[in-house]
Amino acid sequence: MGSAREQELGQLAREAGDGWLLLAQLARVIVLAVRAQLALEVGIGPGVVTAWIADALERTGGHLVALEWKSETIERVVERLDALGLAERVQILEGDAHQTIRTVAGPIDVLWLAAERSGYADYLRAVKGKLRPGAAVIAEGMANEGTRALREELSREGEFVTVELPVRGSALIGIYWPERVRALSS
Repeated sequence: MGSAREQELGQLAREAGDGWLLLAQLARVIVLAVRAQLALEVGIGPGVVTAWIADALERTGGHLVALEWKSETIERVVERLDALGLAERVQILEGDAHQTIRTVAGPIDVLWLAAERSGYADYLRAVKGKLRPGAAVIAEGMANEGTRALREELSREGEFVTVELPVRGSALIGIYWPERVRALSS
């Protein structure tokens, strides 16, 4: 059945509602697959994915930088992370993500987008130069009309290999695979 923490993480995801458990499990698998040292989450919402990413980062020895503008959301998520014993893995930067994202150092192994959908492309552009080759970019809520600019950004120059999954309003996963890396691997 898993550890007490795994049970708590599962309960947290189930309480959040439809699709959260699958999305959280996806987050964990991706963090572990890329052996992430630095994950960046833009928008923490109920903190479900935040907790699952932090749990996976404990296994890889990495840490999470999360961006959020609502102080009450931050307080709730920090309490949850403390209760799970994961707070030391997470640094939360409060403020407008369009600004705070520019302060995050790289290299970034996982970029998780869960804030206002119309800002997704801007967030990606702000950190694209800090993405490690092979980094994963995951965007929640891609069924939203405001995500078209992100789709265009991900398809430009063929630097991302993408797949879209029908999870919580459609989740898009892109793996950063720039030309210079493709040339080295041929």
